[in-house]
Amino acid sequence: MKSVRIERINSELQKVINYIIDNELRDPQIDAMISVTNVDTTPDLAYARVYLTSIGKTPIDEVVNRIKGAGGFIRKEVSKRIKLRLTPRLEFIKDTSEEYGNKIDNILKTIKYTTEEGDDE
Repeated sequence: MKSVRIERINSELQKVINYIIDNELRDPQIDAMISVTNVDTTPDLAYARVYLTSIGKTPIDEVVNRIKGAGGFIRKEVSKRIKLRLTPRLEFIKDTSEEYGNKIDNILKTIKYTTEEGDDE
């Protein structure tokens, strides 16, 4: 179970990283709207996983790679805005929760369809 402090830090990191990506990161090769969906920080604040999604022409894998390239800049800006003894190292990851949700939804629809066919017998 995560502590309240870690949850607050995760929330603040999510807001600040989202703001930095939206307003201060200038990469002309990214033609997408990027969103930080979640941040998961280790209890010792050494690392933070930042989950990203995007909508636009640029594929999510390329977006994540570009954001990883700007990771040092983003971490420096985070350290200016959030006063922590240690600014976590940021690991940017593609958020697959939507894909997973769609997969589960399709499985449930298939199950419902097969059970409805079985009721006729």
